[in-house]
Amino acid sequence: MATKSASRGIIPGIRRRLYASQAASRAEQGESHLPKQDPKITKLPNGVLVASVENYSPLSRVSVVVNAGSRFEDGDNLGVTHCLRVAASLSTRNSSSFKIIRSLQQIGSNLTCSAGREYIHYSLDCTRDNVETGLGFMKDITTSPVFKPWELAEVQARLRVDRAVLETQPNVEVIELLHEAAFKRSLGCSLYAPSFMIGKYTSEQLQSYVSQFFTCDRLAVVGVGVDHDQLCAESSKFTPFNPTGNEGDPVLYLGGELRKNTDNPLVYAAVAVEGPSINGKDLLPSGVLQMIMGTGPYVKYSGGTSAAHLAQAASSATSQPFAISCINANYQTSGLFGFCAAAQSNDIGKVLKTAFSQFASVTKNGVTDQELARGKNQLKSAIHMQREDGGNLLFDMGEEALGEKALIRLSEVDKAIDAVSVSDVVNVAKRIVNGKATMAAVGNLKNTPCLSELYK
Repeated sequence: MATKSASRGIIPGIRRRLYASQAASRAEQGESHLPKQDPKITKLPNGVLVASVENYSPLSRVSVVVNAGSRFEDGDNLGVTHCLRVAASLSTRNSSSFKIIRSLQQIGSNLTCSAGREYIHYSLDCTRDNVETGLGFMKDITTSPVFKPWELAEVQARLRVDRAVLETQPNVEVIELLHEAAFKRSLGCSLYAPSFMIGKYTSEQLQSYVSQFFTCDRLAVVGVGVDHDQLCAESSKFTPFNPTGNEGDPVLYLGGELRKNTDNPLVYAAVAVEGPSINGKDLLPSGVLQMIMGTGPYVKYSGGTSAAHLAQAASSATSQPFAISCINANYQTSGLFGFCAAAQSNDIGKVLKTAFSQFASVTKNGVTDQELARGKNQLKSAIHMQREDGGNLLFDMGEEALGEKALIRLSEVDKAIDAVSVSDVVNVAKRIVNGKATMAAVGNLKNTPCLSELYK
């Protein structure tokens, strides 16, 4: 790899030659414009959904998305999706682990696996002419794994590393505790393997989970910067497992409170109620309300207190540094809506109480037309900017294809956001304030109020 100083001399020379060749080409041939392609979605005879957007990028991004996240775990296999995540490059029936890694490196590709509460994503970045090779290995990884015992024993050490990293991230840990307190099972299952399970996962356990949930009705192949017909042709070679009808435990919002005392002088606390699902009628009004309440500063190093309700309330409660953001997590059949705050242990009680009172204030005083317009614009901007990133677009397409069986156009989302009224936002706020609450907290909790104390 060239050093930074060397690259400074190489890149300008390459750039000048490229500019010269482009100018000559355009002068000789005239400018050409590639036609804009609409998103496409196809269901193949093998049951696999294929969705793509052709943007003519020289880099193709493809992902195999499976509706098999941690919410489908039960008491006997907790953390199995975490183990699957770190075992993504293990041997399959057709290729050894060494062959998979070496072959993907030879074509300059990058394979990653991420697992959420509802979906597991196997994603590959590669040049356009290597899509066939990359998808061949992804097919084997998702439909014909073998989980050799000696390989599985080696990768489980990585689970301990992930657990150790989690201990250093209280902002992530508090969200994990919030889900556990709210749902107990299903969506309450953690994204991280519990310590008592590490080292105990077996080949049979992982194979059983894959055969139950990596089925043709729960699997989609999505791509950005790839020809749709080519993606369909390669996806037709997939041989997913047959449907089993196993839908896991039903999602039930129960509410409650979980607290974890540590020696951290900062306290991270989250308070939420059951929020709208992905398909709920309150999804967009709750998104607008989230923007009105505030999702953190938009200007680097600023306090973000100029307009956001939560930040204004917290700044009036303490002169010490703090962070606060409205959270809105939406899943297929349920969700969480509330806020997460971080502050000094002596100030966290005041911050939580003033933030909690802001939601009640919205139900009494409503929101102004100016606040509504700002919230709509911020929501539309957030959605559009997220879609500009190819990786985020890939994630969204996969979950839309499996959850909605269709790809949602951003123009339709914009129109639906524009139709949100003040009364829609206020009605959502009323339901939120009157809902059964859930709370989680991590840190030095000596001055952190319990959930019942926030209602006093």
